[in-house]
Amino acid sequence: MEQLTFKSLLIRFGFDDILPEFKALYQRNQPKQAQHANWEAYRSVYQKLQMHDVSESQYAIYLVSRWEGCSPMIDMNCSVYDPKDEDSDYYPVASYSPWSALLGMDIHIDEDVTITLQELTAGLLWEITYYGETEEMIQEHLKKMFK
Repeated sequence: MEQLTFKSLLIRFGFDDILPEFKALYQRNQPKQAQHANWEAYRSVYQKLQMHDVSESQYAIYLVSRWEGCSPMIDMNCSVYDPKDEDSDYYPVASYSPWSALLGMDIHIDEDVTITLQELTAGLLWEITYYGETEEMIQEHLKKMFK
């Protein structure tokens, strides 16, 4: 079985392959903004991620079911953790940096999660663009949030 990483998903699927799932996720989470979303801006981010370098990381992405049963809705149930440390803290994918490490992390999907690879790819795109379209925008947003 091939190693499942965000980068492998980005290579496997073009933006148009995940766009229906991404739009559905957007509509569920941000219905008012979904009407005015700039899908071409997200396409641009997606294409940049497809070309982005990958770096090694000891961490992995862990996907679990949401307690309220919203699976396959990926936001808030997708974390970064150290799979070799059973006491590892879990960090939100939305605020994790650098993206190069995130792209290369193995993805571990809990056994009770039912999700297609397109939904997973759309969900990861949603996660990493939650606070902005670039790593710099995200860091600026987080600085303002935690002042």
